[in-house]
Amino acid sequence: MTQKMSWYGWILVMFREFIVEAATKSPYQVVNIYECKKTGFTKAVIKLSERHTIEKNISDIIIDNEFIECLDKKTIRTLTYMATVEHLKPDYSIIVQQMAEEVDEYILELKAKNNGTTIKKSLSELSSDRDLISKLNPIEANRVGYMAGVRETVKEYQLIKNEK
Repeated sequence: MTQKMSWYGWILVMFREFIVEAATKSPYQVVNIYECKKTGFTKAVIKLSERHTIEKNISDIIIDNEFIECLDKKTIRTLTYMATVEHLKPDYSIIVQQMAEEVDEYILELKAKNNGTTIKKSLSELSSDRDLISKLNPIEANRVGYMAGVRETVKEYQLIKNEK
């Protein structure tokens, strides 16, 4: 009789351990995080069950309250941080910098991060557009300001030289 009781006790203990483990384990699990080459956004591969996985943008995961409740706390914190860092990335980057043939002016070609469209602007147009400069990373914005400053200095020098 003691063997039967210990066997039943063992089953009961194992069942309790299973319940505790199942209760603490989150239904969804992040398997992989990568940056999509097409869109430039950070995506997560999420394991829904043993066999099913889906891919979602991190920003979409953070916005979806029902979905995020199925993840554990550390994963939520990490994904929120990554979405914030992604949001702070610049919207545009300089891909081409060339001299215009007719006028002594630089032409810059900017590429948008989200949809991949390109914009061609002269240095003087870009340096006067505060909104667009704020969407560049600080190093590229500094380069635009430096190039515009050098160009204006050369113009002033030429004006002074021509007056003499």
